[in-house]
Amino acid sequence: MAITRLGGANAITGTIPQGNIANASLGAVTALPAAIATGKVLQIINGSTSMLQSTTSASYSDVEVSSGVTWETAITPSATSSTILVIGSICIYNAQNGSNTQQENRYNLHCDAKIGSGSYSAFLDQNWMGKYYYNGTTKNTLDPAYRSFTKIHSPSTTSAVTYKFQYACTSANGMKAELGGDNKISSLTLMEIAG
Repeated sequence: MAITRLGGANAITGTIPQGNIANASLGAVTALPAAIATGKVLQIINGSTSMLQSTTSASYSDVEVSSGVTWETAITPSATSSTILVIGSICIYNAQNGSNTQQENRYNLHCDAKIGSGSYSAFLDQNWMGKYYYNGTTKNTLDPAYRSFTKIHSPSTTSAVTYKFQYACTSANGMKAELGGDNKISSLTLMEIAG
């Protein structure tokens, strides 16, 4: 059987139907296959504060972004199947409270979350951190430290999800906990992951 040669760049003209060529071009792709879409990062939100703040109380105080203003970071998921990867790094440390030489100087740090205009509830509890001196005559030392965590949150909502931090001394017995100051930055990163 004879073979007929088609010559020239325009020997075959016309448009090949898109359905005949899978993913012919990026412009033709309207959705990723489910196996690829799952786990995709859809958005990233970041918040931070470096405000100097401290407490000597065992009652919880909100971590602030400026005087009297609670530090809150919010993300609005695009689908109820999305999860939120929460990555926090908080600069919180023991600070010498005058000439106090007591043994105990520890603190608690909580991350709370709320959906929409709802109430905050505990998302992460980090308790009894800091220093405990077995020699009661040793002074408490300034100990800048970053408390970091990574945690998955599955809020199952397309309403805004807002996060905030609270901190307190483990008791009001002469302790002191301090955050920020001198450009010591606390940060929170929220990443929406497609479900």
